[in-house]
Amino acid sequence: MPSKGISKLEIGSIGKLMAELCVQATFSVMLYNIYIVTDTLFVSKGVDSTASGAIGVFSPVLVFVGGISSTLGVGAGSIISRRLGEKNLAGGRTVIGCMVWVWGLCALAITVIGLIFLNPLLGLLGCTAEIYPYAVEYGRIMLLGTICSTGFSGVMRAGGDTLYSTLQWCCPVLINMALDPVLIYGFRMGITGAALATVCAQVFSLLCSIYYFFIRDATPCKIRIKDIRWDFGAFKEILSIGMPSFLNSLGNSFVGMAGNQILGTVYGTQAISTFTVISRIQTFATTPFTGVMQGIQPMLGFDWGRKNTERIRRTVFLALRFVLIYGGLISLGLYVGAPYIIRFFASDADVMRAGTPALQIICWATCAGGVMPVIQAFFQALGQGKRVLHLSMVCIFLIRLPFLLLGGIMKNISAMWWVFAISDWTAAVMAGFSYKKFQERGYGKLNKEQAE
Repeated sequence: MPSKGISKLEIGSIGKLMAELCVQATFSVMLYNIYIVTDTLFVSKGVDSTASGAIGVFSPVLVFVGGISSTLGVGAGSIISRRLGEKNLAGGRTVIGCMVWVWGLCALAITVIGLIFLNPLLGLLGCTAEIYPYAVEYGRIMLLGTICSTGFSGVMRAGGDTLYSTLQWCCPVLINMALDPVLIYGFRMGITGAALATVCAQVFSLLCSIYYFFIRDATPCKIRIKDIRWDFGAFKEILSIGMPSFLNSLGNSFVGMAGNQILGTVYGTQAISTFTVISRIQTFATTPFTGVMQGIQPMLGFDWGRKNTERIRRTVFLALRFVLIYGGLISLGLYVGAPYIIRFFASDADVMRAGTPALQIICWATCAGGVMPVIQAFFQALGQGKRVLHLSMVCIFLIRLPFLLLGGIMKNISAMWWVFAISDWTAAVMAGFSYKKFQERGYGKLNKEQAE
């Protein structure tokens, strides 16, 4: 008998199912992004804006770690949703066991290598002399907690377990938000307290994952210790779908490093601190984009597993319509409210003065910022790793990096902020063109490719 989550994917109406999955995913990500914003706020107010810059400098490393977990989670989630659509539970268990095995190995390697080469790594990330002491404290603790840094909630969501997936996100975030002021202010631990609060929350997330995958009877693809093993076939399939996600995160880490280098070298430490605050605000504002991306993936994968292409078309259409309308509205809101928003999140007078015009420019990236996530979710859910890879590489190496370099060459801070907005618009146009081209080819040819 299918679980409740699988039944919803099979017979639920598209609109209601999207509302349920996307709203729960959005709530989870929004709560997480509230933590990111409050974490930056606590550090900025409790220590200083230079310390918050350390979080921004080290963020490419966390993006890289997230890229590996995303590679495994996205790849495994896509496969599992399709296996459930095919009613192949044994195949799903094999994929999850291989995913856990590979993650453990990667986390161990990242921790050891990162701690050994931390100093040169921070130099490579564009860390300035003022930020360096804070970055060392923060980076050391975050590297030690790598093994706990993901709970694979996307895999839970792939089986229709949206409630447990939501709890998996929300509970650790609430723990983190509660511990931040206690450790930063109460125990006067500064940025070290912020890092420790994060790791403590991640440990709780790890325990929840252990319960879900190994103990909970309602889990569609429940595994045992002996299922955690290397399986070349499963790994190859995970990698073929998830690798584009990893390369995208790796590319974004590289873009982040390049951006920090340009901002720090050409415009100074204040520019890095300003952009760190703005990027946190922008991340929070665009939370629904991630929620929609995560919410539609299990729907698309499950429908592809049973070859229901009409539901797939309708789901993508509704998702694109929402992100475009929301993106336009939130851009206007950020533009109008920029002076008040910056004043709330920054205590440094220079950052407040520079942050308002910067946010009023960068906010326009949000207009089209949701298109790329929806198109990537579409191709990932259908197991089309090569198409996702093409989108990611073109976006990073032919759009974002060239624009960043141009912004550095111009030596004008306003032009640099426009670079971030224009690159997002260009990426959205490219993603839309790729989806339109796929639609013109039709689903019939794709069915033939999958069969081969």
